Amino acid sequence: MEKDILNIAVSGDEKNKNEIVYNNIVETMEKLDMTKEEQIDYLKLKLTTLENEYQNNMIILITVFLSFTLLCVGIYLLITDDYFLGTVFIVLAFIMMVYKLIKTLARDRKIHNKKFVELESIRNSLNAILK
Repeated sequence: MEKDILNIAVSGDEKNKNEIVYNNIVETMEKLDMTKEEQIDYLKLKLTTLENEYQNNMIILITVFLSFTLLCVGIYLLITDDYFLGTVFIVLAFIMMVYKLIKTLARDRKIHNKKFVELESIRNSLNAILK
């Protein structure tokens, strides 16, 4: 089985790791003979993915905060001997958190595009090597 060797091009003008990674990605795009439209599609996909990740992170943060609040209220109700209502709040917090996480992960999986898998694998490899 033939292994591809990952060559990292560094010109010395880069200010940080991200510039090295993306300069190599642009070089790989040229080697793959990607048209400008395909390059623009890739960049649009990356931008959309980043925006969706940010939105998902905010939704998860809000959900965690609300679930934690419901959990605290449920624990308080359990301490004050209101077992039924306390249990309802705790179960509600748990169900809400699990549901939102599963829904967010399912939505995140729909975004991936098979066309740019090679570019993403190169970007991930470069990030791993340059850590």
